[in-house]
Amino acid sequence: MKFYAPPPAFGFEDVGEGRDYTADVVVVGAGPGGSAAARQLAAAGMKVVVLEEGPTTSRFRPNFGQTMRYHMQEGGGMVAQGSAIVPIAAGRGIGGGSLINSAICFRTPDYILDKWVSLLGDERYSPAALAPIFDELEELLGIGPVTEETAGKNNELIVRGTKIKGYPGGLIRRNTPFCQGCGLCNYGCPINGKASVNFNLLPEAVNDGAVIQADVKVDRVLVEGGRAVGVSGVAHHPDTREPGGRVTVRAPRVVLSCGAIGTPRLLHLTGIADVVGPGVGDGLHLHPGNAVMGVCEEDIYLWKGATQGAFFEDPERLPGVLPHAFTAPPEATAVTLLPMMGDMKSAFELMPKLCGMVVMISDKGEGSVGAFSDGRARITYSFDKNDVERIKAGMVATAEVLLAGGAKQVFGIVHGTGFCDTAEELEAQLSDRSIRDFTLYASHPMSTVRMGRDLDAGGQSVGLPGLYVADASVFPTALGVNPQVTTMTMGTVIGRSIAEAG
Repeated sequence: MKFYAPPPAFGFEDVGEGRDYTADVVVVGAGPGGSAAARQLAAAGMKVVVLEEGPTTSRFRPNFGQTMRYHMQEGGGMVAQGSAIVPIAAGRGIGGGSLINSAICFRTPDYILDKWVSLLGDERYSPAALAPIFDELEELLGIGPVTEETAGKNNELIVRGTKIKGYPGGLIRRNTPFCQGCGLCNYGCPINGKASVNFNLLPEAVNDGAVIQADVKVDRVLVEGGRAVGVSGVAHHPDTREPGGRVTVRAPRVVLSCGAIGTPRLLHLTGIADVVGPGVGDGLHLHPGNAVMGVCEEDIYLWKGATQGAFFEDPERLPGVLPHAFTAPPEATAVTLLPMMGDMKSAFELMPKLCGMVVMISDKGEGSVGAFSDGRARITYSFDKNDVERIKAGMVATAEVLLAGGAKQVFGIVHGTGFCDTAEELEAQLSDRSIRDFTLYASHPMSTVRMGRDLDAGGQSVGLPGLYVADASVFPTALGVNPQVTTMTMGTVIGRSIAEAG
């Protein structure tokens, strides 16, 4: 494992009335995908400029409002509309989504990679070809299982219930080598115990000559002679949002790594989406799901301990369903409970006794990402009927695990349901509920600028040479597991492909 100081970056004050760069490659976005690509490109001796919309340094405080303001795209206000309302989280800042995620680190399942190889006709994405990259990233980021010392009672209960029910699962592997179980990963780690990419991939890129320019919102992709030749954007003060000078980077290779919402949003805003590929913005997957909570006799304090530190699965009985621990600070948990409790006082009184899990599915439903004229993302999403049934089945199995682990009652965060003594009772309550009754949330947008459709297998646009994408947009299908490590791996492969092409 390597753990560096956060990399230096230019900010709003450095731009002045304007600033121009020239480079071999410009990378837009300093999250997991962009950082991985920049690391490979800089290591190959290429001159790399990384542009980032977020601030030069992390602005974390122990409250979610601060995190939303500084480190979430559109201030944390992105919502998909369609068959249900789904809030969507996406990160910003030097480190991107790795700053505010739960640090969960699943490798891409082999059956998914086999499917991608079949779709793309490219062995670079086979399990055998990617295994060394997974190994390298896991070593660099200090990825390992949650320890018993930091797990906390919620994760312990889940592990206990998982063993009793005989499900595969247990403590999750995470990139948290110095974790102390604060339970605040989604707000930004307060002790720098999480190996987000600002502590590893980006410093290595900068050590090899890459330059980071933060506080810049890109609004133009420069095109000349049918090729992408750079990008341009406006600097904004990180606190006041005051616009400043324009930053332009001219480079014969443009890598967009703004995330599966941000990348298609930018392509639509710049008017080149139809040029880049035939389906830019279409095919959005979200890994949607719903929470199941349990009520225990003892105090659990589910916000204490490793964030989302335990899981279980059953690929045969519950294909594409991945329940893992629900962890949220008291104020966020209280808001989640309001549909059930009716008032905040009752929610806070019950909270110490709660355990819980989030049921996530690999979705068949799809959505789309466009852009409103003011620059915000226009997001739609339609649930597949089978997905709704799989969420329900996952919730019932989760109730079984929580009850086996020590909960005395369970309930889903679903309108029209209530407290249940058995999993069968919850199943009966859920039977006639539609997706509009669920309290939904998604933080894994993906597959909106896909390889095999909009991009070739090296991540380059099929219609605009010189433009590449290196983020979760490129996934040919839904992933089924938390995407952080897969995004870094794809960024690594794409970065190497660009460097090898020269």
